[in-house]
Parts: sequence; C-alpha cells; structure tokens
Amino acid sequence: MKSFAIVADSSCNLTSEQAKTYGIDAIVPMHFYLNETEYEASGDWKSIGAKEYYDAIRSGARVRSSQVTSQCYEETFRGFLNDGRDVLSLSCTGALSASVKESIVARERLLKEFPNAAVKCIDSQNCMYSLAMMLIEAAKMRDAGKTIDEVEAWITSERQNFNEVGTVDKLTYLRNAGRVSASAAFFGGVFSVKPIVVYDEEGHNVAIEKVRGRQGSLDRVAEYVKKYANVDKNRNICIAHADCEADAKALGEKIKAMYPDKDLLFHYGFVEPGVGSAVGPGTLILGFYGDPAIRHLNK
Repeated sequence: MKSFAIVADSSCNLTSEQAKTYGIDAIVPMHFYLNETEYEASGDWKSIGAKEYYDAIRSGARVRSSQVTSQCYEETFRGFLNDGRDVLSLSCTGALSASVKESIVARERLLKEFPNAAVKCIDSQNCMYSLAMMLIEAAKMRDAGKTIDEVEAWITSERQNFNEVGTVDKLTYLRNAGRVSASAAFFGGVFSVKPIVVYDEEGHNVAIEKVRGRQGSLDRVAEYVKKYANVDKNRNICIAHADCEADAKALGEKIKAMYPDKDLLFHYGFVEPGVGSAVGPGTLILGFYGDPAIRHLNK
C-alpha cells in the first residue's frame, strides 16, 4: 500500500509540535498583514507574539489575511511526491477562503508531472479546531492502515459532524472584515449584543442568535455544546481564544460541570492570526464532534 502525507493549512490552529505529535506531515501558511506589513500565519506565532498581535488590534492596527498560494501548495506537495508518497490535503472551508481552490490549481499542475500519483484536495467545510480534529482522525486512520481513498471517503461523509460554536466580544472587528454591517456593529456595541456563530452546511459563518452581555454569550455557547455535542463518540472539547484565556477556562469549567459523569478532554489555545484578523480580541471558538443539525439553525 502506497503511503500518503497529510497536509493542512494554518487555519487548523495546530502548532508545529502538535502537528508532529498527531502525524500531520505539513502545515502550509496563510498570511496576514498588520499595518501593511506581511507575516506568515502560524499556530506557533513565529512572526509576532499572540498578546502583542491582539494588543495591536485593540489599539487600532489595520489587519487583514490572505489564503495559501498555489505556489506554496505546489512546493509542499512536490516534496512528498518526489519521495514517492501521495498527498491528502485538507483546507479551510471554501466558503471563507480560496485556499482549497489554490490547492487544486497546484494539484493539476503536478499531476502532469506525476501522472501516477494521487493528490486529494478536500474542502473541510471547517476551520480552526474542528478542522484540527478532522486532521487528527484522518492521521489515525492512515496509521491504522486505511488507504487514501478510504480516508477521503470518511472525511466527505463525516466533515459536517465536526462543528464549532463561538462568540465575539465586539462586532466592530467583524464589521471591519466585512462580516456584518456598520449599523449592526454600532448597535451591537451600544446594547452589548454578542452574536452566537456557527458553520452552516456550506461552511459559512452564520449568526444564529444574539445574546445580551458577555456572560450570557458564554452560557449560550455552553448550552449549544450540551445540546449538539456527541461526547460519547468523541470526548474532545477544543477552545480557541483571542487573548481571553480566563473566559476560555471559565467556559471549559462550565461545560465540564454539564457532564459530571464524562471524562472530557479539554484543549486550549490562541486563535491563530489569520482568523484572528477577522474576529478580533475577545473571541471564543469552540470545536466539537456532534449533531450536524447545528449547521441548519439559521434556516
């Protein structure tokens, strides 16, 4: 059986050490711009420290992000193909990023050179820790002897069971990123409105509810997890925060208390800079495995 490499983009929020531990062979970087200076996005925060980054945003720095280029994908894929390995690439949801399209462009160029190779480029319909959870399961399957076709089939059948629910502290950052209108952001600030955000069935971010106050938003996120997570099948609860660790830990404790008889596995980390540029400081994004019905709540 031919071996294959698993490749992700940096929106998966994994550090390089975590990627190594879990068997993810490469993480290709997205990029972000801070006051027009370009940096590589990374779960390792190599270019700039997380607190420094989020403090800069709080101070009014201009930030934006960009997807992985086809050239970067091509260089990464080529290294594995030269070693005789196939490639399975799992990218940030195509509803929010063109990275998966760039990976396909790279694949089409490389297959002319490596006609007998398999290069699978998959839209995860996820991002952040829900994407990371999929990658980890894919690596486990590969290491257990599953073929690249079998892992691809599993991903396409299971990807909508990996989900996220989150909340932002200020709508201003979403407005600046073009995610909400200026008026919505203004009134959100005035009335302390905190949107509860999930993925829809295509992988878009959608607000399914607006809650008054920070504590109210944390309570509602926990309640959505309790309703939709399947912790009997996957015990991992992954919480990413945009420089609000105390709130992340408080949310984790709240969810833990909802499952007194379950040994849940909690994971915490900063929201990586590419996603952080759109959501802003104070954001919490919680990844879990569960009922895909959560993706249809905006209907």
